[in-house]
Formats: sequence, structure tokens, C-alpha cells
Amino acid sequence: MDIDLRHLRYFVALAEEEHFSRAAAVCRISQPTLTRAVRSLETALGVRLVDRTTRSVALTGAGRRLSEDLREILERLDGALQAVRSDGSFKIGFTWLLPGDRFPAALNAFEKQTGARVELVRRDDRLAGVDRGVVDAAVLHGAVTQPGLRVVELRREPRVAAVSRYGALARRRRLRWSELARHPLVVNTRSGTVDPRLWPDDNRPRIAAECQTFDECLEMVAADRGVGVVPESARLHTHPGLRYIAVPDAPPVPLVLVCPARGAHPLARQLEEIALRLAREDPLVARDRRGPATTSR
Repeated sequence: MDIDLRHLRYFVALAEEEHFSRAAAVCRISQPTLTRAVRSLETALGVRLVDRTTRSVALTGAGRRLSEDLREILERLDGALQAVRSDGSFKIGFTWLLPGDRFPAALNAFEKQTGARVELVRRDDRLAGVDRGVVDAAVLHGAVTQPGLRVVELRREPRVAAVSRYGALARRRRLRWSELARHPLVVNTRSGTVDPRLWPDDNRPRIAAECQTFDECLEMVAADRGVGVVPESARLHTHPGLRYIAVPDAPPVPLVLVCPARGAHPLARQLEEIALRLAREDPLVARDRRGPATTSR
């Protein structure tokens, strides 16, 4: 059968959008081009795939079966092509902090199991470039709701307060979450995990200073511009002007592994399996009754 690969991609887009104009926009082609491509595919297969009316598009039984199979096949094809382009490397992005306990073991196990070479890429943006194909996967702190991404929660991490060693809170060993609302915050607006909306409406802290990188946040806190609220892993970043203080009742922050929902690197699932296995062995995960979760958007 003389079937063009792009016709298969166009058909999958139509099956997802259920609308010729929207599917054509997704494929960046004209609607007549999409219509001709679907008709050519139907002619080559000798079966009707789409029932068309003036207002709607509905897949036939054959169309539904084909679209379901094609989604998996095209995802595997895109992953195989990406693997060739990456020349044996697997790029993992992070924003400002990699967990220092179990994740290095996951990377070592991944390299040993797959033979791939892991490249760690720091990018000071919320998704570390995984949404734009700059990296193959990303390890991020905080919830991710961006469409088109597969998000796997590895664990939930406690938060701590970062305070200036010369400020009023420096002698405290613990703080309550409600207490922090009385102190001004330093907020990393690009890749941070704290926002005044985490507190109740009637007891929210004010923002004293904003920054766009984790390093800037630490320097502002050390200069006593405000309090920083960060995942506990931040304790790995020592600073002579800082102290980290436990906040036991703070809402935990998710640690997630993120990769494209479609066209992901073919080794992405293996990294996910290894990271999840090690996360389940982590005492922090064992204490979290909700456990790891997976979502695709």
C-alpha cells in the first residue's frame, strides 16, 4: 500500500481533535490538504475511517482501531528517531537543585542498565526545557500541569525556611507555617515552589523581593531582604549568611520526573521505572500514604 507517513500523522491529529480545521492548525497545513490526505488514506486502505457531517467528525469503528494503534506506533517511532539524534546521550534537565540522596543512584543504575550517557543540564526556567525538547526528561520540584507532558511523582519533600543568619529568626530551631505568614517572603518567580496563595486568604505573607534564580534567592535571603521557603534538599546548598529552619507543618512539595507524553526518548520509561523503584525504598516516600502518582497531559 502506498501510504505516506505524514498522512498517518494527519489522521491521528484529526482523531484527537475531531475537527478538520483544528486538526489542520495542529498539523500546520490547510484544511483542504488535510481532507485530501485522509481521503488518500481511506482509498489506500479500502475502508472508511471518518464519518463526516456539516458540523462534526466521528471516527468509524475501523478509524478508532487505527487511531489507537497509530498513537503507540508513532510514539515509538518518534522516540527511536530521537534516540538516533541524541547520539547515545540522555539529557536530564533541572532548574536549581537535584535531590542528593537517591537520584545519583538512579542515574548510575540507568547508565549501567541502558549504556546511555546521562548529561545533566541546568536551566533556570520552570520546566527546565523539557517542554521545548531541549532535554529528554527533567527532575523538578513543584506540581506540573503543562499539557503534553507525562508527570511521575517520585516523592513529596518537606519544606524548610531559609533565613538570614543575622535576622530575627536565626536562633529558631522550628517555625510554624502560620508564623511564616507574618514575615515577608523572597520569591523565585521563575523556578521557585512557594507562593503566598499557599496560605489561607486571611493570613498570607507579603512579597518583599522577587528574583528569577535560586542563587539570587539565597543571596537576597542572606542579605535579610526576606524569608525563603524551599524544599528540604536546599540544605545541600550551604551559605555563610544563611540558616535553614524546619517547618514541620508546611505543605510538602512534590518531586517529579517529567518527559514528553508523546515522542519521548525510548529510554525515558526505563529511567522512570528505576527512579520510582528507588523512590519507593526512600523512607520519605514510605511515610507518605499517597505515594507516587503518574499523570499524562
